[in-house]
Amino acid sequence: MVVTVAAVVSTSINLGNWYWPLLAITVSWVSLWLLSRRVKEVMADERDFMIAGKASLWAMRVYSVIAVVIGLIMYTTSRDNAMLFGTATVLLYSACFLMFVYSILFKILYRKNNHD
Repeated sequence: MVVTVAAVVSTSINLGNWYWPLLAITVSWVSLWLLSRRVKEVMADERDFMIAGKASLWAMRVYSVIAVVIGLIMYTTSRDNAMLFGTATVLLYSACFLMFVYSILFKILYRKNNHD
C-alpha cells in the first residue's frame, strides 16, 4: 500500500495534479482502518511500548537537529534565492512546531499518568 501511494503521489506531482495524491492517501487510510478493525487480538507488552516511545523520541530529536542545522545553513545562504529561503523557513518552523507539539503532549500525558 505504501509503494502504491508513493507511486501515485510522485507521478501526480510530476503531472501537476493535487487530487490524485489526496484520493490515494484517503483510500489507503480507510483501507488500513477497515483492515485493522478485523484484528481481534494484538500481542504487545510494556517493552514494545517503551521501545516505541524511545524510537519516537529519538526520531523527533534527530529530525529537529537536522532540520535546524540545514534550515539555518539554507537561511543564511539564501540572500538571492527566494525558493531556498522558503524551504529554510519551512524546515525551521516545522522543527519548532514538532518541539512545541511534543512539549504540549508530554505535559498532557504526564498529568494524565499522575492522576491514574
